[in-house]
Amino acid sequence: MSKPRILLSVAEMDEAFETMRTALAAYADITVVGLDGYSLSGADIFIGKKMSEEMLDGADRLRAVFAYKTGVDDFPVKEFSRRGILLVNSHINSRYIAQYAFGLAVALVSRIAEFDRKLRQGNWETEDPYWRSLFNMRVGLAGYGNIGREIHAILRANGIATYTLDRGKEYREIGTVRSLQELCAVSDLLVLSLPKTQATDKLFDEEIFRLLKGKYLVNVGRSNCIDEGALYAALSSGGMAGAAVDTWREKPSSPGQRLLPFDHPFQTLDNILLSSHKAMQLRDGHARYVADITRQVIGYLTDGRVDNVVDCTRGY
Repeated sequence: MSKPRILLSVAEMDEAFETMRTALAAYADITVVGLDGYSLSGADIFIGKKMSEEMLDGADRLRAVFAYKTGVDDFPVKEFSRRGILLVNSHINSRYIAQYAFGLAVALVSRIAEFDRKLRQGNWETEDPYWRSLFNMRVGLAGYGNIGREIHAILRANGIATYTLDRGKEYREIGTVRSLQELCAVSDLLVLSLPKTQATDKLFDEEIFRLLKGKYLVNVGRSNCIDEGALYAALSSGGMAGAAVDTWREKPSSPGQRLLPFDHPFQTLDNILLSSHKAMQLRDGHARYVADITRQVIGYLTDGRVDNVVDCTRGY
C-alpha cells in the first residue's frame, strides 16, 4: 500500500521544518513547496499557514489540512466545510499569549510606558501622577477559548475577579453574564481574544466604547473586532481610560518596511500601548507550533486522533 502524500508549505525550510519532515517521512511521502504557486493535485494532507480558495480547484484527494498556527482566517474554511475537509490548528502557545496579554494589562493600568517616555525627556511631572492596580479591578474576558482560559488562570492565581459571556461552555471560578453590554458594565478592564469571523467584525464600536467610559481594553485577538475610528475617538476624547492593542489590520509586506498600521494618530496618545503583533512571537513559538502539528499529523495518520479540530462552520 502506497504512503499518503503530504504537501508541506513553508516560506523557507528551517530546523523545525527539517525535524518535521524527518519525523513524517516514516508515515508519508513529503513534498515541500512555497507559500504560493503550488498545486494540491495528488495531495492527501496539506500542512501550511495559508491557502486560497482557488487552490482547492486542483485538490482531487485532499482530506485534511493542518495549520502550524492558531488563527485560520487565511484558509477557505467554508469551502472546507462544504467539501468535508478536516482542518486542524494548534493552541500550543496559548499560555504564553495569555502571559503577554497579562503583561499588557499590567503595563497599561500602571502607565509604565507613559512614565518611561516622559522620564527619557527628564520629565518627572504628569498632570495625573497616579497609576492603578490590576489587583483591585474586575476583568472581563471577551473570548473564552484556549487563550481566554489561560488568561483566566493567571487572573485567578492573582485573586482578580473575572467574568465572561455565558456561551454554554463549562465555567469554573469565573462569573458569567448574558451579553457583551453586561460584560462591559461589570468589568473595569476587558481582554479580547476573539477569532476573526463575520460575527466579530467591528463588534467593539462606538456604542460599546461608550459603555467603557473610564475603563480599559486589551486586545490580543483578531484586529477586525475593533472599529479603529471609534476606539481613537473614545481614547482621545477622555472617554476610555486606556487601551493596549497587539493586532492591526495591516502588517509590513516586506522585511524592514516601516509602517503605522492605522489611519488615526494613535501614536500621539499617552493612554494606548501599541504592540506590533508580538503576543505570538515567542522566541521558540514557531518551533513549538511545528512540533505540535507534527505530533497531530502522526496521530491522524496512525489512529485518526487529533486535538484541535476547527469548526469550519464557525471559523474557529
